[in-house]
Amino acid sequence: MDLDERWVRFARRRPLSSSVVVAGLVAVGTVLALRVVQRGGPGDTSLEAALLGVAASAFLVAKNRAPLVSVAGTTAGAVIYIVATGSFNSAMSLPPAIALYTIASRYPMRRAMTVTAAAAGALLAASFIWGDDWLPVERIGAVGWLFLGMCVGALGRARNGYLEAMKARAEAAESQREVEAAQAVLAERMRIARDIHDAVAHHLTAINLQIGTARRLVHARPEVAEQMLAQMHDIAGAALSEVKATVGMLRRDSLTVPEPGAGMSSMPGMVEVYRNAGASVVVTVSGEERPLPDDVDQVAYRVIQESLTNAVRHAPGTPVAVRCRYDDDAVAIVVENRLRPDDARAGEGGRDARDLPGLGMIGMRERVVAVGGTLDVRWVDDLFVVDAALPAGGGSADREATVRGDVDDHPDRPGRRSGSVPQHPAPTR
Repeated sequence: MDLDERWVRFARRRPLSSSVVVAGLVAVGTVLALRVVQRGGPGDTSLEAALLGVAASAFLVAKNRAPLVSVAGTTAGAVIYIVATGSFNSAMSLPPAIALYTIASRYPMRRAMTVTAAAAGALLAASFIWGDDWLPVERIGAVGWLFLGMCVGALGRARNGYLEAMKARAEAAESQREVEAAQAVLAERMRIARDIHDAVAHHLTAINLQIGTARRLVHARPEVAEQMLAQMHDIAGAALSEVKATVGMLRRDSLTVPEPGAGMSSMPGMVEVYRNAGASVVVTVSGEERPLPDDVDQVAYRVIQESLTNAVRHAPGTPVAVRCRYDDDAVAIVVENRLRPDDARAGEGGRDARDLPGLGMIGMRERVVAVGGTLDVRWVDDLFVVDAALPAGGGSADREATVRGDVDDHPDRPGRRSGSVPQHPAPTR
């Protein structure tokens, strides 16, 4: 550790002891400086001058607790020396210069300038009254040390302020980095939780549907029941693999970008699983299909997956219509299913379904918002509607195409034009 660092720590821990040390050093320096040759003649070697220099320096003991008293006492010692001797000796300006340094290093510049001007005015007045033979340069030298001490103190205060500001900025930056890291970890955990929820809910719902169908057919058509059991085995294996891969992300030493998961290219297979389990799902695609950005592709798939899972779980046996429309810069996804009578009465009047309980809707909305899209979940008459718009980027002319189905619209909904898809505003990032 450097000597100056040791002194700073000592001064902070023991301010009174450090003041005594400073006062002693200044007293020794003042006494020695009084003996320096003045105007080509001998210096002041008298005992009275030495005692006056020591007395003036003694006021520096109070420079930390009472800096104004320290300035007044050291300045009074310099004035008394001028009155007593009538001669110039810049050594007596050293104690008040040190006291003014303390003032400037602790207080604003305006206050430091005021105190320094008052001390310098007292010395100048004494030099004009009791120092008739003083040269102009001597009067300047008498007060120059005072302003020098004040300037050095002001520079020290400015430097300390700069260092404190830099330290505060560094601490704020470090705190911000910690907050961002915590937010990144939380976002990653939430993403993994959504993936686990989607995978488990989807696969368990599909297995539950197939179990119900297999139970009905186990005696009448055992070969079909056996086929469904095989499908359930495959679905369970896929669920375990997906959950294992997702949970494996929690064991990473650092957060990395996950590999692209299931996307819209996997949608026909997902829909086929529900159809094999007895669900009535109709999928309609309009516009020219094209690859989507990885994150948007996964979100689009998850929106359809979660919507089908909810429809089959909460309104089993009702038909489900899935519509996808590719626009120039967006892809619109609408999933509709009929409500059960009790749910239909609860949703009368087009009630907003934003406050639906459960983690599925929350996760779906978080996914959509994360990629810059919009999501609207609502009741419309006797239908439950999930309406999402996602940014797609790029595009071409629209065309109509139906995937794995011949029906362009919901089979049981009256008053709808075949193939119509609700209009969405193009989402912006």
